Amino acid sequence: MHNPGDVIGTYGKSRSLLFTGWFLAALFAGAGALVLSLVPGPGSTVRFDGDVSVLYRTGYGAIALGVVIALGTWWVVGSQPLFVLHQNAIQARERKGTRTDFYADIEDLYTFYFGGIGYRATPQAPWVFIGARTSRYAELSRTLRMRHVEQRGERLYHELRAGGSVRFRALPDSVALSKTLFASRDMDHPMRMIELTRGHLTIEGKSIAIERIADVASNLWAERSQILDVDGGVFHTMHSNAVMSFDVLVTLIARLQQDAASAARV
Repeated sequence: MHNPGDVIGTYGKSRSLLFTGWFLAALFAGAGALVLSLVPGPGSTVRFDGDVSVLYRTGYGAIALGVVIALGTWWVVGSQPLFVLHQNAIQARERKGTRTDFYADIEDLYTFYFGGIGYRATPQAPWVFIGARTSRYAELSRTLRMRHVEQRGERLYHELRAGGSVRFRALPDSVALSKTLFASRDMDHPMRMIELTRGHLTIEGKSIAIERIADVASNLWAERSQILDVDGGVFHTMHSNAVMSFDVLVTLIARLQQDAASAARV
């Protein structure tokens, strides 16, 4: 697949940040102008008995601060990447260039606990991060994750059906917990591997047959996910945000279980 397809949506510059910055800039500049209007002059009815230079310093200082805030806001908003969702790919457009990643190629998609997403096609590729302040972030996040599940999941499903195995990377629980607390974008950590085949799921040396998996339950308050077996036992417990492309993994397990159930009925 080499065609990104039609554009679904464009997301990027934060209008709320732009509005807030310009509002503050106008507020300081207006306050500065008001202070300068108090400077006594010919025909003025304003009386000021103090040092007039104080008014000049305060007024021009406030105006200068307003200009700095306006320019800073313009620079920050201008430096935010623009994300364009296509039918088959996501484009990140920044000042340094444009990067295109096809949903089916993205191996690692990480969702931060308090908002924000990071993704990369391979472990050798640099991460692309989408901040929660990106305009219409909820829609962008929802669509990206859905397309990733559909297209990455479909590719991996065919590999599994052909007898292959697929692997998912996961952060250690302690690292995933730290990202809940500090939302660090540093992803240079040792990864644990989760292996999935048509018949088994293997995590940290433990293996369970696909048909024996009863549920993958997540408790967002406790920040824990558990894989439960058909006997009600806990096969594995992990931080709810530890696994890369977690939605794809859960969807594949469900599809493999459906295949096993269909085969058992034949």
